[in-house]
Amino acid sequence: MITRRNRDLVLGIYPTTRGFGFVLMSSPLSPIDWGTRGARGANKNAQCLTKVARLIEIHQPDVIVLQDTTAPDSRRSSRIRRLCRSIAALAAGQAIDVQVYSRAKVRAYFEGFGARTRYEIATAIAKHVTAFEHFLPPPRKLWMNEDTRMSLFDAASHVMTYYWDGDEEVHNAA
Repeated sequence: MITRRNRDLVLGIYPTTRGFGFVLMSSPLSPIDWGTRGARGANKNAQCLTKVARLIEIHQPDVIVLQDTTAPDSRRSSRIRRLCRSIAALAAGQAIDVQVYSRAKVRAYFEGFGARTRYEIATAIAKHVTAFEHFLPPPRKLWMNEDTRMSLFDAASHVMTYYWDGDEEVHNAA
C-alpha cells in the first residue's frame, strides 16, 4: 500500500491530441491550479513536455499522476504513449513520484458515486469540486468533437483515484 501524506501536492496530467489537461490538488477536493495547454503543428510532444516542465518548476509537486497507457483497456495513440513515458522520465529525473492508473481503476472508484462514463465521472467531479462546476462542458453529441475541457476532468479523475487508492476509508465511504 502507498502511504499518502496530507501535504502531498499531486499534479494530474492527461494528454490529448491537442495538448493536455492538468489539475494540481492538495487533497481530493482541494484544487490549487488547473487548466488546459495546447500544442499545434510539428513536435507536439516537445511542446507539451516544455509546458509540463514549466508546471513542475512553478508548483514543485510531490507526485505526478498519469493514465496507464500500457493497460489492456488503453486505446491511446503511440504519440500519447511516448509523451506519457517522457513525462514520467522528466518527473523521475527530478525525483518526483509517478503514479499511473488505468481507466478501469478510475471507473471502479467513480462507480461508488454512480458514475460510469467519462461524462458521468466529469459530472460527479463538478458536483463535489465546486471550482470545476462552470468548466463542465455540455454532453457531447455524436457529431461533435470532444470538448478540450474534458481533459481537465480526466486529469482530476486520476488525481482523485490517487488519493482514494491509499485511503480505504474513502473507498468504503463511497
